[in-house]
Amino acid sequence: MFSLFYGLWKYMFSKTELHLPILGIDKAGKTTLLEKLKSVYSNLEGLPPNRIVPTVGLNIGRIEVANTKLVFWDLGGQVLHLIL
Repeated sequence: MFSLFYGLWKYMFSKTELHLPILGIDKAGKTTLLEKLKSVYSNLEGLPPNRIVPTVGLNIGRIEVANTKLVFWDLGGQVLHLIL
């Protein structure tokens, strides 16, 4: 009986979590895209475009949309040279 209620509870209140990398060359607008997504889909204000600096390493942004958690991994362009 407990497992039935637990399964129902989990089904009703759990959220799917998706991890999405944002990849591209240097100065392609990856961080600007992430900040715009954060300002549109969350209560947080993103940075204005004139205050965005080049990413060193990575930025992680989390957004919740319609029972789904989106986790964006904004990798700096220089990091791609190390991976490849």
